[in-house]
Amino acid sequence: MTDKNSLRALYKKKRLALSKTETEWANKQISEQFQKLDLSQTRVVHLYTPIAKWNEPETQLLRDFLWLSGKRCATGIVVESTSEMQHVAIFSDTQFRQNNWGIPEPIDAKPIAVSEIDLVIVPLLCCDRSGNRVGYGKGFYDIFLRKCKPNVQAIGLSFFEPLPEPTSSESHDCKLTGLLTPKQFYRF
Repeated sequence: MTDKNSLRALYKKKRLALSKTETEWANKQISEQFQKLDLSQTRVVHLYTPIAKWNEPETQLLRDFLWLSGKRCATGIVVESTSEMQHVAIFSDTQFRQNNWGIPEPIDAKPIAVSEIDLVIVPLLCCDRSGNRVGYGKGFYDIFLRKCKPNVQAIGLSFFEPLPEPTSSESHDCKLTGLLTPKQFYRF
């Protein structure tokens, strides 16, 4: 079992080592995998906004597809000095600005109830084959996912396949229900 701090360091380095061409290809492939999912029962999708300096998988292609499919989209705004997020609706004309952590956040957005969210697209550095996610260690998404309805889908995006060995997990960690990679969708 590999500890989370070692995995964080390794996968930050691996992601940053990807070329622009590799990243663009991987984002396109993840988007294509996403478009194959059955979203017929999904009305509202919460998507993270990627941090450019960490070369996170892009969510704009997913948002565009969702809007064209008539779905509603939301994202989170970090509540300063806490480990919580406020959740807001986003639209094609929503303007964003970077917060103190380099996370793009919507300007003048309307709050949305967590109970409305059917699917959460979760940021991560890596995850194992059981859906144990390694994030950045602040716990924002674990806190958020515990507040969601019991049947909410939590799908991570990764440029890399799931780890073959289990990662260490803690009692407060929330497992993913799926992982989208450039090669395939894994359901947990």
